Parts: sequence; C-alpha cells; structure tokens
Amino acid sequence: MPILVILFIGFLAAGVGAQGYVDLNMAVSLAAASNATAFADDPEDAFGFASDTYTATLRHDSLLRDNGFDCDGTNYAAGGKVVCTGSAVLEFSRTPLAIVIVRDPTISATATATRSPYRSTKPT
Repeated sequence: MPILVILFIGFLAAGVGAQGYVDLNMAVSLAAASNATAFADDPEDAFGFASDTYTATLRHDSLLRDNGFDCDGTNYAAGGKVVCTGSAVLEFSRTPLAIVIVRDPTISATATATRSPYRSTKPT
C-alpha cells in the first residue's frame, strides 16, 4: 500500500508540473503572436500587448507565479521574427503535494513568431 501511495503522489506531481509547463508555454506563445501582430510603427505598444497577453494568460493557472517576461522585438520590419521568453515559479507549496515536493521549481518557455509582410501602421 505505501508503494501505491508514493506512485500516486508521483503521478499527481508529474501531472501538475506538466500542466504548469503547458500553461506557461501557451502564455508565451500567445504573447509572441500578440507582439508580432501589433501595428508596425509602434514597438512600445507591441511589447505592451505581449506583456498584457502573457500576464492575463498566466493568471489562469493559480499555481504559476510570474518570474519574468521579455520579447526580443528588435526586428519590427515586415517578415521579421520576434522571440519571447517567459519564466514562472511552479508553486507546489500551495498544494498538498508540498509534503513530498519541498521546493518550488522555476520553469521557462520560449516562443517565436513571424511578423506578417502585410502589417499596417497605427491609424492617426
């Protein structure tokens, strides 16, 4: 019986960890897409869109605490690439799994998006 309990807790912890990574990866991917589709002439707005998207998406997983987000959006030309990276702490300490998993791991994800060659400028 103790072995079955340990196996159950291990599978549960792996599932929580995998879900946390999937949620972080989705937040970074959506943020990169948001940055890539922003208006062509406003890099600050593009990063703002990406940051807002990342924060709002990450908020859906109550066990992820933001640990940093950045986009390399230096190439704002049509067809350019943007690379976004996000990091979060997976808070096992907020679950009953804290009995077994004593540390909260930091996980990270990276996503790349390509800007459309037909991007428009911000209307004036």
